[in-house]
Amino acid sequence: MNHSIKKSTRRKLQILDNAVSEFAKNGLKGTSVNAIAHRSGLSKAQLYYYFSNKETLYEETLVHIIHIWQDLFKIENADDGPENFLREYVKRKMRLSFEHPEIAQLYSNEIAQGAPFLKKHWHLSKTQFDIGVKKINEWTEKGLMDPVDPQLLQLTIWGVTQFYGLHAAQVSFLMGSEEKARFDFEHFTQETTNLILKGCGIKC
Repeated sequence: MNHSIKKSTRRKLQILDNAVSEFAKNGLKGTSVNAIAHRSGLSKAQLYYYFSNKETLYEETLVHIIHIWQDLFKIENADDGPENFLREYVKRKMRLSFEHPEIAQLYSNEIAQGAPFLKKHWHLSKTQFDIGVKKINEWTEKGLMDPVDPQLLQLTIWGVTQFYGLHAAQVSFLMGSEEKARFDFEHFTQETTNLILKGCGIKC
């Protein structure tokens, strides 16, 4: 029984991962369920066993993205101070942005449409956002970092780390070297991390 549940869960996650790419590229209306099923090694009928219709699949794909980002954050477990946490978090977030820009693209597309499917699930992000506020305030009270607006700090890190994946073509052009701009992950991550840490009064 447990094996069956795990297999079903793995299959759903596989479908959701494939759905991210299709929805990011084609939008809700332009996405073919057949295409998602094909990428997942399923028939359309088999896919509908897991998701009743395209709209449900789209909505659950957005929730899947929220869970991916929640797993990256986990600030409530950051007991070794702001420097180590911020370094590792920025690195994880930048890597995801570099390797899977379609995640941020789909999420941004949904928001640009007024977040009709996402609004009802924003409480999931808000809960963790508030945890982040509490932890950052704890660090400032202990003198581990300069006083900063804990909400704006989180939003700034979010925006900066998303940028490189969403705007890879522009970054490549402005940097003057497509290969370096697209793949120099370590350089971009180090520079971004240092800017954030210095802005928080953390020596690096």
